[in-house]
Amino acid sequence: MNRSTRRSLVVSSLLALTGCANGTGDAPLTYEEAPVSDVGPLFADTPPQEMLPDESKADEVYPRRFDLMDIQTPVRNQGRRGVCSIFATAALMESLYRAEGTIREPDFSEQYLQWSVKNEVMAFTNTDGSSAERNLQAISRFGIVEEAAWPYESSAWGTDRNPGCTGEMRPIPCYTNGEPPDMARMAERYRLPAGRWIRSSRRSLQGHMVTKRTPVVAGGDFFYQAWNHGGSMLPVSGDYSRRGIVLSPNEADVADSHARPAGHAFLLVGWDEDMAVQRLDAMGQPMVDAMGQPVMERGFFLFKNSWGTTRFGTEGTPAPGYGWIAMSYVEQYLTSYISDRPTVRLPAETCNNGTDDDRDGATDCTDSDCAGNRACMDTGTELTGAASPAAGIPDNTPAGLTSEIVIADAGAISSLAVDLDVTHPYRGDLVVRLEHAGRTVTLLDRAGGADDNIRQTFSLADFNGTDAAGPWRLTVVDTAGSDVGTLNRWSVRITRCTGTCAGTEQSRSYASRAGAVAIPDATPAGVQSDIVVTDTGTIGRMSVNVEVTHTFPLDLTVRLSRVGGREFVLLRQPTEPGPSVRRTFVVDGFAGEALAGTWRLTVVDEGNRDTGTLDRWTMDVTTR
Repeated sequence: MNRSTRRSLVVSSLLALTGCANGTGDAPLTYEEAPVSDVGPLFADTPPQEMLPDESKADEVYPRRFDLMDIQTPVRNQGRRGVCSIFATAALMESLYRAEGTIREPDFSEQYLQWSVKNEVMAFTNTDGSSAERNLQAISRFGIVEEAAWPYESSAWGTDRNPGCTGEMRPIPCYTNGEPPDMARMAERYRLPAGRWIRSSRRSLQGHMVTKRTPVVAGGDFFYQAWNHGGSMLPVSGDYSRRGIVLSPNEADVADSHARPAGHAFLLVGWDEDMAVQRLDAMGQPMVDAMGQPVMERGFFLFKNSWGTTRFGTEGTPAPGYGWIAMSYVEQYLTSYISDRPTVRLPAETCNNGTDDDRDGATDCTDSDCAGNRACMDTGTELTGAASPAAGIPDNTPAGLTSEIVIADAGAISSLAVDLDVTHPYRGDLVVRLEHAGRTVTLLDRAGGADDNIRQTFSLADFNGTDAAGPWRLTVVDTAGSDVGTLNRWSVRITRCTGTCAGTEQSRSYASRAGAVAIPDATPAGVQSDIVVTDTGTIGRMSVNVEVTHTFPLDLTVRLSRVGGREFVLLRQPTEPGPSVRRTFVVDGFAGEALAGTWRLTVVDEGNRDTGTLDRWTMDVTTR
């Protein structure tokens, strides 16, 4: 049977990448515990193999053995949910981030990716399953968060969580285990370049892994006996299961598996051309030829599975949870999908927020980037004050809600951090101001769009040099109707100068002069606009105001840099759906540096078709 005929059979039988046989990792892989997803006409979007690019070179001699184990993260366990393609794609993403090297131990949220595919990509909304293609669309277009922001739940929701979670027509939350928590909605989203299909021939897969040094998501038909799975009506081998061996299916296995069609997806991470395993017949017995010689399966791909580490692949693999699948199985029955390494730009270290912002293993004053920061130079003289009003914010009322903290101890301020906890269903309605010693500073001005809540630390230089003692007043104003919220808690953390504080501060503003300029569509270089500053002084506080018109702002990334110096991402995938972005960004990363220089704003449109312009941008800087 050729591959095109096989593909037609797969479509008609509804066998696809989205149906994922799975196991708990802690119990035998029985059929009853391995739910699969209904896939529908999904393979209509899968290109024929002969139309896909071959990643190999005709004259290239590839190594007999090869693996990418050095960039793998720990094996995960999909539990009792049919989400193998989600886990395979997340494993690919983590491998690509490890290969890139900026984030040393990436761990991305499978739970969030499952939600994004069904709610943002709007694909497979009536099934647990998904595909690598749609998963990569979610990651490249919208981004996903880290595992800590929304940890994976190994069991799907039942009627105890949602009465609709039964039968065939279930609401989307039954497949996503609800909506993202506040922490996930506010967390940084991470992305990959757009994915693509490649040919599933052994040389094509070898060529990709050797030249790109990145893995491949493979998925498709699942054959129960070949996988030594408890759902098989034919005898299986516990020894092969422990060794992670997956042979090509025999005719009886194909027929038996088609009675209960399923699919599986995993990550290809290497191969062994010389590996040979004796084939089994329909009765699970070792096969021999007419001369009594063993019939061997030769050539296996190494793969990372998502069934945990205690049952499958515990012997004879580089690490528990991995497996070996016959190259002929991959070539005949599976499809292959890839992406490229990401471009990672982390924020600079903020020196008094308790977070390792630049992911270098050092936090706040232990980070060498903070050596010249006043918060680190004036250690041991911190004052704190906190208030927990738990009070409602008046809806659409200019006066807003005011809360006060009184600091009794005097001393000139060297650095200030404000921790804010506000519950509100639409933070884009809110303006937050801080007042002390006759000075008022706006912390937040209707930024964040439809995101929920404010749980954030603001580092301010505006009060540096003033006396800490006296009342501090926080005002939260809800500028629009309908949505209401609560100021739960806020605090101030003040570092006082141990010696002479910085000199008199001065506020200055600078604006771009070029007027509106077009943003190139789907072009990594984007559009750049410069502001040249000749004024002297040391930066205390900086904010950047950006005005962009665009038909789909979710495509945009905005970065600020000093030419010849550091660069920081201001915005990646705004929450406003369009048609514009009007935002003010507080930039702490340049605090303590000289003001003079060429400042460059870069706006990149990472999608295609939608277009826009960078209309204007300004810098507001407080120097000392």
